[in-house]
Amino acid sequence: MTVREFRARLAAVGDDELCCGTFWLAEDFLGINPTMTPDEIAAAMEYAEDHHDANEGFNWWHLEMAIDAVLLEGEGK
Repeated sequence: MTVREFRARLAAVGDDELCCGTFWLAEDFLGINPTMTPDEIAAAMEYAEDHHDANEGFNWWHLEMAIDAVLLEGEGK
């Protein structure tokens, strides 16, 4: 999801509504592997979203797993 899409989703919710969540940016993926290209980052983000387990959540380990899957296993190709 892009920041624009994220903002649009939030715009549909009232300012005083309670919420809980987290989001990760490209710089977070680059913090794990600074050699990633924008396409690899997008593929890793998609992989992370598609393989999300609510019991584990989105965390550094989950991002590392997504990056490994894309770069080492060729999921992004």
